[in-house]
Amino acid sequence: MALSLCLTITSCSSFLNVETLGKSTIEGFFSDIDGLKAAGIGLHRTLLDFYDGQYLRMGDIPGDCTNLLLVNANAGLKKLSDFESLPEDNSYYPYSIWKKGYTICTNANNILYYGQLLLEKNPAQEELIRKHFGYAYFARALAIFDLCNVYAMPYNYTADASHPGVVAIDHVPGFDEVIERHSVKHCYDMIISDLKKGIECFGGDSMEDPHYISGLACEALLARVYLYMGDYANAGACAEKVMAKVTLTPRDKYVDMFRRAQDVSGEAILRLNSYEAGTGMTSLCSPVGSQDIEPVKDFVASFSSDDIRLELFTYTAESEDGEAYEGKSFSAVCKYIPYKFCEKTKENRRSDPFVLRVSEMYLIHAEAICKSGGDLSAAADDIKELRSRATGIAKKDIALNFSTASDLDKLIQEERKKELCFEGHRFFDIKRRGEDIVRYRSTSSKTLKLEYPDYRFALPISQMEMQANENMIQNDGYNE
Repeated sequence: MALSLCLTITSCSSFLNVETLGKSTIEGFFSDIDGLKAAGIGLHRTLLDFYDGQYLRMGDIPGDCTNLLLVNANAGLKKLSDFESLPEDNSYYPYSIWKKGYTICTNANNILYYGQLLLEKNPAQEELIRKHFGYAYFARALAIFDLCNVYAMPYNYTADASHPGVVAIDHVPGFDEVIERHSVKHCYDMIISDLKKGIECFGGDSMEDPHYISGLACEALLARVYLYMGDYANAGACAEKVMAKVTLTPRDKYVDMFRRAQDVSGEAILRLNSYEAGTGMTSLCSPVGSQDIEPVKDFVASFSSDDIRLELFTYTAESEDGEAYEGKSFSAVCKYIPYKFCEKTKENRRSDPFVLRVSEMYLIHAEAICKSGGDLSAAADDIKELRSRATGIAKKDIALNFSTASDLDKLIQEERKKELCFEGHRFFDIKRRGEDIVRYRSTSSKTLKLEYPDYRFALPISQMEMQANENMIQNDGYNE
């Protein structure tokens, strides 16, 4: 395997730099509780680096709602948009998203291995140590799941999910260890096992701060994983558990939920704290910087005029943006552009990326009912709940026009597209459902349609990884 899997904890981000910490070995780093706490904070930061720098782009730019501004966008983003990524693009996504994903796995595996040794020496600290085990199990599960979304075809691509997934690494590997890709089924089995172990480690915690991984986050991610598998009974059940514990953000707080991230109230289950770290998504989206993406105009036009979500597609420059911009309006993805007027310190002007929020659980619950032959009125209620929040119309006054499960499923997907747009879901939703990418005519991409199951629905394994590991198998279509 390439170095991204084999390097020790010292090769990761600066929070684990042994020279800075004055430690000479990984074992020395984990010799006390403070080291474990630092590793837990660092693990959350690697998730931010992965999502903010890579995964959110991968989840939306190849989809049908995002328009790339070609003057500003770099070659990597253009290749994502046009489905032209190649194994040799070592400066872009085939390599970088793989590397960052396995950085998470490396850190998680070190916490689990060395944390167990720490537990044996400090049994009185078991609750705290097991919480960090919970962090690690969740993070590893999320990384493997996300990497499968990027580098593998969806779970149901083969009847038994035996097609190649990614490397489901569940230990600290030796330098001479033979490491290969596992089947998608093997990957998902490990993901589910990790999340269930995480729930056990957290012991039914109440998710006091959504900026930290919790047992509830494990439940919510399980709902998503089961949905991607087509296991609708378990997907619906897990989503319902989460819905019972977290309420939807009210309409009058909806925009602030994204643009004032320091307010942790609302429907967040897990969001990544960008305090003092900044976020690349803000610069990617902001029209007062080097804006790379904007919402496709035809997609914006699909929202009704009373939909609160429309406010997240227009940025009106503030006085803090300078005289050249002040008062002007721009098409933009404002989910990642924080308000400035209400926060004078740079650290608090942030839009922390969501990994999980309860609106998604309503959509999973509705789709699961619809796909499993359940009570369609219950699924319709989930969608009415979200539309009522979006439009301000009372739920009892919202009518959904459908006569079959297929009709309702289309409405669910329409709502999912609108509610979760630009949060790293759209491309993967199209892919998991085995649908074609069909883009609006107003898109800047030169690829208006990609028919499923075109091999380009999965990124290639990077050339650097292939050269470093003779056991690595390339995805079909990229060997020619």
